[in-house]
Amino acid sequence: MLETLRLFADVAIYKALFYTILRGLVGFAVAFVFAFATGSLAAFSSFWSAFFQPLVVVIRSVPIISIVLVALLWFSPTQLPVFIAFLTMFPVLHQAVSTAFKQVDRSLIEMSKVFGYSSTQTFLNIHLPISKKLIVDGVRTATGFGWRAIIIGEVLAQPLHGIGSGMKLAQVYLNVSELFAWTVVAVVVSYVFDAAILKFSQLRFSRFIPLHRPVFRNTTAGSQFIQLHSVHKSFDDKPVISDLSVKLEAGKVYLLKSASGKGKTTLLKLLSKIHQPDKGEINFQAVSTVAYSFQDLRLCPWLTVRQNIGFADSSKANSSFINQLMADFELADLQQKWPAQLSGGQLQRVALARALAAKADLLLLDEPLNGLDAALKERVVSVVNNYILTYKPIVVWATHEEFELKNLTVEELMN
Repeated sequence: MLETLRLFADVAIYKALFYTILRGLVGFAVAFVFAFATGSLAAFSSFWSAFFQPLVVVIRSVPIISIVLVALLWFSPTQLPVFIAFLTMFPVLHQAVSTAFKQVDRSLIEMSKVFGYSSTQTFLNIHLPISKKLIVDGVRTATGFGWRAIIIGEVLAQPLHGIGSGMKLAQVYLNVSELFAWTVVAVVVSYVFDAAILKFSQLRFSRFIPLHRPVFRNTTAGSQFIQLHSVHKSFDDKPVISDLSVKLEAGKVYLLKSASGKGKTTLLKLLSKIHQPDKGEINFQAVSTVAYSFQDLRLCPWLTVRQNIGFADSSKANSSFINQLMADFELADLQQKWPAQLSGGQLQRVALARALAAKADLLLLDEPLNGLDAALKERVVSVVNNYILTYKPIVVWATHEEFELKNLTVEELMN
């Protein structure tokens, strides 16, 4: 035992450790870059998914020792462990990335695009935060396999410095104490890396990247409108909207008060371009930005209350307006809370505040008063009323509630 402990005072063991870790990091980096690229392509394209699947299955199925024996002819002793690490980790990482991106909540992707985020921004702000846990779990599994593979590669290739090389020499000279010391080093390093990755997986994504947001334009009254011409929309051959023709003008509020299942939400999704009409046309005149308060809320669970509201527009110029919205909707004391910590009525107000924060040309409201008591509903309606008077967007409001809007032109659609 004392002889084993004395080995840890030898600088050679730390030099070997350095080179083994370096090879592991290089192998992981190469495997992760390739796996992230191929896994992303496979997640977003059925063609690439089918293209890469046989390759991944072959790499995963062929015994590593068979590949190693051939690879010994191709790679130097220092390169072989990196190559083995790549082969071991790539299939696991590819599958983790592909599966993670395929399981992203499509409703949040729709929300992001409605608020004007590009595909790149949506990938950075929605796909990555949601997929983080599954990808990190894949990284933990891959590095566990990869670490052992690197050491096996060093045992076979015997580079000048490395844990595997030290193990091989100890085995050749029947030095049990030294072999035990190398084994302890390998186990401890593996544990430390796994603990670090696990710690990272527990961190919250509480930032987003608003690379570009359209700027609100308060255009001349009457210059903004939406014209629907004979719009039809069906689902499973069942007509939901039939031959709808209407002109929606800025500064007016159009209420959708028809019974459930009569196409209120479908119309909102057509106006937001989530859906496209089966027949007819929707022409947008000087309407470039859209804000939507969804009935199913669609808040980002990894963002705080303030960040969820700011998702619509987090620019410094809009910061004071967001502060005002949080005060008006009685959310100021909750701004650092996570959505999971809020009640249903509080979540509803956050989603509505996010829609108003966008200051968009078109404001779509789908049952934004759900879960609010009578007194709070009256205060919220007053805030929305003043907002519409100030910014004069086109407003389409689906509701079953009774409320009064003051100094606004209100028309009912699809009643």
